[in-house]
Amino acid sequence: MDSISGLIVLLVLVLLQGVLTTIYSALSNARKAQIKELAEDRYPGAELTLKLIDNPLTLLAVYQFWSILLIMLSTGVAIALLAPEVIVMVEETRVSTDTAEVLTYGSGVPILTIILLIFSYHLPAALAIGRDEKFTILVSRPMSILYFILYPLVTALQTLSVRVSRVFGVHPIAKITEEEIKTLVDAGSEDGMIEDEEKAMIYSVFKFGDTLAREVMVPRIDMVAIDIKTDLKDALDTIIKAGHSRIPVYEDTIDNIKGLLYAKDLLNVWQKGEATADMASLLRAPYFVPESKKAADLLEEFQTRKVHLAIVIDEYGGTAGLVTLEDLIEEIVGEIRDEYDLLEEEEYEKISETEYICDAGLDLDDLNELLDVELATDESDTLGGFIFTALGKVPEVGDKVVAEGIEMEVLTLSGRRIQKVRVTKIEDVPDDTPPVSESELVTPE
Repeated sequence: MDSISGLIVLLVLVLLQGVLTTIYSALSNARKAQIKELAEDRYPGAELTLKLIDNPLTLLAVYQFWSILLIMLSTGVAIALLAPEVIVMVEETRVSTDTAEVLTYGSGVPILTIILLIFSYHLPAALAIGRDEKFTILVSRPMSILYFILYPLVTALQTLSVRVSRVFGVHPIAKITEEEIKTLVDAGSEDGMIEDEEKAMIYSVFKFGDTLAREVMVPRIDMVAIDIKTDLKDALDTIIKAGHSRIPVYEDTIDNIKGLLYAKDLLNVWQKGEATADMASLLRAPYFVPESKKAADLLEEFQTRKVHLAIVIDEYGGTAGLVTLEDLIEEIVGEIRDEYDLLEEEEYEKISETEYICDAGLDLDDLNELLDVELATDESDTLGGFIFTALGKVPEVGDKVVAEGIEMEVLTLSGRRIQKVRVTKIEDVPDDTPPVSESELVTPE
């Protein structure tokens, strides 16, 4: 072919490759949720687009096939255009044919490669990313034709690839990981597409999967429970004062839970004038779970068993605490307060940019997130537990612990139990500094 015709053909092939890359980039970066909404609204072409993006591996295979074909054709045309230059070089310079080919193709191929990279890959991809869903739907129509032509071949090759991979012990991996989802959420939050509350809830869902029952339970020391020998009037007074609809009933010791007393059962008996009824006859069977129970599994069991409260037992079979449906839901959506919770204190109070007054029951993960630190959660779940472990003794008011660039000072106690803690950010403390108690900070004379 003559030079002009050859250049036109080469230009067309480069443009076709660019168009193909634009289409593939638009489809591979499409926001499925938005396209699904358009499909539900019966937007023309949306259903077809969904079918394409629902099969990303097949879509990639189709793109690769046509891309390789166009590159091969482009290379063939380029060689045909350069061939006359090889002949001219041999005739004019009297160099060998091999040398002329090396010089000609060695300079021509890199130039073609640069042209393809710019105009067939990078520029088209940049133009496609960020376009709206209607553009994606528009360009999906020509891709569907290419997809249909190669579908039998690509499907057969993919089936073969999967079987060969399994022979070597390679199995398909998840299409998207937790970290990738978090990255997308962060990007959406920065762009203003996702609200801060929505972001926090999504992160809470992932955290929820690793949360244990002992991390969300009400500890036994805070449990409201009554002895089975308690008369019904006192039981009713306790329920009204606590504001709970269900309370555990024990015999002799709280480690021996006999059942749950429901407020509505007690009120029903009271309304019928049976105030002297036996407490045991009103009890419902308790549901026991170990401390190590995953919160996500516990929520599922609450749903299937249709219960709202479980007694958490420790490794020795004693009562460690209790967990309610509300406790589990709060791990995802945040604190839920009703008219009976109005008197509950906040878990922390911000005094300044570097100082907080915290409840000792504050979850360590929440404190880490609040102060952007990484206090170890291996041995303790709460701030009070962390201080207790670091001190290595029964705490006293004024005891201090320093770790991860923060100082934790015991402010108030209830018996041997820490209640309030002053948490202060301090400067010039290496991140890898181990927890240090006040006694260890004193330098001997």
